[in-house]
Amino acid sequence: MGDNGAICYLPIFFPAWRGKSERQVRFMIQLQTDHYFHIGKAHLTSGKPCQDYAISQIINDAALAIICDGCSSGGQTDVGARLLALTTQAALHNHWLTFGQIEAEKTSAEIRLNQKIKLAAACQLLGLQPNDLLATCLYAYLGQQSGIVHIQGDGVVAFKFKDQRILMHRFEWQDNRPYYPAYAENRLADFVAAHGNDLQALRLKSESWEVTADNQQKLLQTSDYTLSQGLQGLIINLDQNLLNQGLEFIAVFSDGVTQIDNVSWQDAVIEFLGFKNTKGEFAKRRMIRGIQEMIRDNKGPLDDIAYAVIRLNPDQKEV
Repeated sequence: MGDNGAICYLPIFFPAWRGKSERQVRFMIQLQTDHYFHIGKAHLTSGKPCQDYAISQIINDAALAIICDGCSSGGQTDVGARLLALTTQAALHNHWLTFGQIEAEKTSAEIRLNQKIKLAAACQLLGLQPNDLLATCLYAYLGQQSGIVHIQGDGVVAFKFKDQRILMHRFEWQDNRPYYPAYAENRLADFVAAHGNDLQALRLKSESWEVTADNQQKLLQTSDYTLSQGLQGLIINLDQNLLNQGLEFIAVFSDGVTQIDNVSWQDAVIEFLGFKNTKGEFAKRRMIRGIQEMIRDNKGPLDDIAYAVIRLNPDQKEV
């Protein structure tokens, strides 16, 4: 929650193409999803499990894409990350079947509450400890007319357009101490204290980049957010204006995409969104091939990495 008690929305920039005089037409959008996660070198060589998890799903005429990143210094956070992803999936699934529409602030609040309830129940049922549930969560949730991306912690969100332009946002907490949804149950005071006990302090930052069709990269903006805003999670509103700009892919990444040896996070995002085709497991194929090529060049993920992707493909029927 922000300083005035409202959800913090991130602006979407269209510096190179906003203002084009295109006829705004509404189409039925065909939706497709895929996801993949991969263990990083640090966990592979130390015998630890992958602590990132990703999942995606089509629900009637809506889509969701979720990634969760377990805390390396926590407990069984490989279990916690998977559990958080599955409870978030269940919350989104139930929300769509119940309401059939997405209202940014109201929807995100309902999902946060549902996560809290489901995580508490799962923790008790499975005998898990609070440290086992320490994982971040980024999800994209899209219907035919609107949607949201909700950032609960850190990571990267990217949008790719039909003309090959990409807009990407990186979110990073100070002191590498991100917010975990599990803190909402009984550890919120400790988390706030660890960040200095000042809800108005700027503890979360983002940077937004544009990649043009000819692969030119430009920093658009850096922003800072208060601890209070970060606790509620930042929201990117996927409104009709954005959907009408030729948006083709929405992707959420764990922060492992920023920790690839000798590869910038911007180049990594470009690589993992460079789909050769979109049949079947298109995101899984792309990340596997991309990582294989990086390893061949003596690069590769140092940390676990996960991403989930929604593809939008308007059919020819106007509505």
